[in-house]
Amino acid sequence: MDIRAILKRVSHQDMIELAMSLIALDKKAKERTLQFLEEKGYLNDEQLAQKYYHEYRDKFAETIDIISEFNMYGGGLQEEEYRAYENMEHILSLLEDGKLPDECREEMIHELMEQYLEGNSGFDDDIWDWIEQIACEEAHWHLILSYLERSNSKYDQSLMLKIYRHKLGDEDTYELMRMQQLTYGSDYWDYVQFLHRKGEVKKALDIAEQGLEKGQGALDTLYEYVFRHYDQIGEKGKALQLLKRYFQHRPSYELYKKTISYAEKSEKEAVRKELYSFVSDLRYSSIKAEIDYQEGNSQELLRYVTRDASYAVYSRRIVYERYLNERHPSEIIAYYKQKAEAFIAKKNRKAYRYAVEYIKEIRHVYINILKQPKEWETYYKRVIVPHQSRLPAFLDEWNKRREG
Repeated sequence: MDIRAILKRVSHQDMIELAMSLIALDKKAKERTLQFLEEKGYLNDEQLAQKYYHEYRDKFAETIDIISEFNMYGGGLQEEEYRAYENMEHILSLLEDGKLPDECREEMIHELMEQYLEGNSGFDDDIWDWIEQIACEEAHWHLILSYLERSNSKYDQSLMLKIYRHKLGDEDTYELMRMQQLTYGSDYWDYVQFLHRKGEVKKALDIAEQGLEKGQGALDTLYEYVFRHYDQIGEKGKALQLLKRYFQHRPSYELYKKTISYAEKSEKEAVRKELYSFVSDLRYSSIKAEIDYQEGNSQELLRYVTRDASYAVYSRRIVYERYLNERHPSEIIAYYKQKAEAFIAKKNRKAYRYAVEYIKEIRHVYINILKQPKEWETYYKRVIVPHQSRLPAFLDEWNKRREG
């Protein structure tokens, strides 16, 4: 049936009646009709303003209903979540293009902040992103602060600090609140940066050093700040001691190198031994392994690799094992055999894949490094072939991966 041809015969009045009946039946039809009229230029300025405002009212109300329901139940349907995102994307686009009256911003802030404080919807980060796009005046930020003041959350208190400092430029209130909220390294670092920019370098240094003593969590930026200060004023001894302390706080191969490099020539070996001794504790075995690898301590690295033979994966596994292939082939073959047997014993495909990788390394070391192809053949026939006959899945994995 050619509907287009039929519609050409419909009278103007009947066409209007048909369109209105379809619009009444379906919300989407109404939206598409208005969109069509806008695109074709049939709407005047007043009608356009009404169209945009009604879109805002409908989509924002739906969004708040969705978030409220998510808050009530701790989540909801993914399709509703997507609809909320689409609605807000459309509304924020209208705002950005100046198509909504300013009072809509305050209304949205009220509604969204009420939902934000409920804190059970999973939309919290999104709500805050929307709020930051909606608020554009001091009055808006003061309104947001009035809501955040009702929260006991440390995160919300940190948002208040950012508003006072970056949105309102109220440095006095920021500093008063900041001094009362110094818990994490990031809190101290935020305050240090503030003081440094104000030119209060001595106070900034004092706060940074307090942060190193009392701060929780990551302290890297504070260590780096205090180190730069000592280095710039020529306090090399204090700077070196700080680097060693930093290494003990968060050991890494990079910091190991930096600390030794910074030490005077006469001190380097003593510093190296001190740092190396610190990471000899089992807690830092991965750091020590990287140092051993970089410095060519293959015997120590072999001990690290083979000691943790019960684990499927550890840091830098392939790099270390292949490094040891050349330096300790007999010992590493024994280790590979142990690993391969352990994985085969698990009797599942994932374990078989690991086993095949180790068997391939055994083959590589025997044939290419030790130049003992007969030893490989003996091992393969005595150990691997029997498993293949009993374990079809293992044989399948071997056939798929043996040439890789």
